[in-house]
Amino acid sequence: MKRVDFRGATVIVTGASSGIGRSIAKRLIDKYASKIIAIARGEERLLAVKSELGDKGENYIPYPMDVTVLENWRALADFLKKNDTVPLVLINCAGVLPKFERFESVDIEKAKQVLDLNFYSVLYSVKEIAPLLPRGGAIANISSASALCPFGMVSMYSASKAACERFSESISCEYRDISVSTVMPGFVRTDIMKNQEINERDKGLINLFSARSDKVAKKIVNKIRKRRRRIITGMDAHLMNFMFKFFPRKAPRIISWFLKKSGIEMFK
Repeated sequence: MKRVDFRGATVIVTGASSGIGRSIAKRLIDKYASKIIAIARGEERLLAVKSELGDKGENYIPYPMDVTVLENWRALADFLKKNDTVPLVLINCAGVLPKFERFESVDIEKAKQVLDLNFYSVLYSVKEIAPLLPRGGAIANISSASALCPFGMVSMYSASKAACERFSESISCEYRDISVSTVMPGFVRTDIMKNQEINERDKGLINLFSARSDKVAKKIVNKIRKRRRRIITGMDAHLMNFMFKFFPRKAPRIISWFLKKSGIEMFK
C-alpha cells in the first residue's frame, strides 16, 4: 500500500485535549490540514485547544465522549455515517497512568478503570470504526514502553498496555486493506503524571529523560504515514526493548532497582 495521505483527511484522535493526542492533532492540522474529530471526556479542554489553534481551529472538531463506553463508539459510528463522513485514520491516544504502588495496595475498582481506558476503549474503537475506514486507511494505538519491558509498581498499567500491544499486533495480521501501528513511547512530558504525588524537584528530574510531546508526535505521524507496524519512541523505550529482548529475566528487576535508587519519591 502507498503511504497514508493525511492531506485534508478526516482523522479520529482520542485523548485529543492533552498530551500526545493533543500534539498529534495539532501537527496533523498544521502540516496536512487534516480534519480532526477530537475526542476527550472534557468539553472545556477540547474547546481550549480549538481556541489555541486560531483560524485553523475550524479543522479541530470537539467531540466530548467517554471512550470507555461501547455505546458511545456506536453512536459515533452512526454520527459519521449519517453525515457521510469517512475517516481515513483512527489514532487511540487516551490513557491513564495510575499511582505508582505495590499490587497489594491496588484498589480493584480502580484497576478495572485502568483496563477500561487503556485497553477496552481501544478494542471498542476498532470494533466500531475500523469497518468505516477506506482501503488505504490506518489505525494507530498508543501502548507504552512498559509493554516492552514490565517493572515494579505499575502492574495494572503494564498489564493494560501489554494487552493493547498484543491486541494491535494480532489485528495487524488480520486487516489487509488498512495498516495497524502499535506505538510504544517512553517517558513523555505530558500531564500523565497527574495521579502521582510528585514534587517540583522530582518532576524536574523526570523531565530530564522525558521527550517533548511535539517531537514524539512528529515521529509518530511520520511512522504512521510509512505504515510502520511497531513504533518505539524515546531512548528509554529503546533501552527497555533491548534489555528485555536479551535479558528477559533480569531486565524488569534491573529497571525496578534503578527507579528505586533514582531518589525520586514516587518510585519508592
